[in-house]
Amino acid sequence: MLRVPLLAALLVAALAVPRRFLRLEVSGQSMRPAFRPGDWVIADRRAYRAHPPRPGDIVVAHDPRDFDRLLVKRVARIHADGSADLRGDNEPHSTDSRHFGPIPPYAIEGRVIGRYWPWPSIARRRSTSASVGNASSGG
Repeated sequence: MLRVPLLAALLVAALAVPRRFLRLEVSGQSMRPAFRPGDWVIADRRAYRAHPPRPGDIVVAHDPRDFDRLLVKRVARIHADGSADLRGDNEPHSTDSRHFGPIPPYAIEGRVIGRYWPWPSIARRRSTSASVGNASSGG
C-alpha cells in the first residue's frame, strides 16, 4: 500500500480538508484481502471530476438499495452510458452489482486513495482471518 509518511500526510490532509476527503471505517467481508473490518480508509471526492472511474479502481458508492449506506467496492466495468458495475474482491461474501445491477455515476462518492489505520506495519502482523465490504463514515 502506501508508505507511512505519505499516509500521515494523507491523514493530515483528510482532517484539514474534510469536504474533499471522506474518512470511512470498513466493515464486512466483501473486500478481503484488500481491506478488513476495522480498517480506516480515505476517499477523494474529487477524483472523478476530470475522468470517469476506471476498471480496477476501488470506490466508495451509495448502496442503490439504501442511498444512506456507503459501500467500498472495486469497479469491474464501465458501461457506455457511464454506469458502473461494482464487485467485491471476496465475491462469495459480497453483495454487489451482480445482485443490484450497475450503479449510476452520481452514486459514486469518491475513489479510495489509501488505508490509514491500522498503520501498514501493524496490518502486516495482524491475522488474516478478517475482511471488508461496507463502510461507515468517520466524519
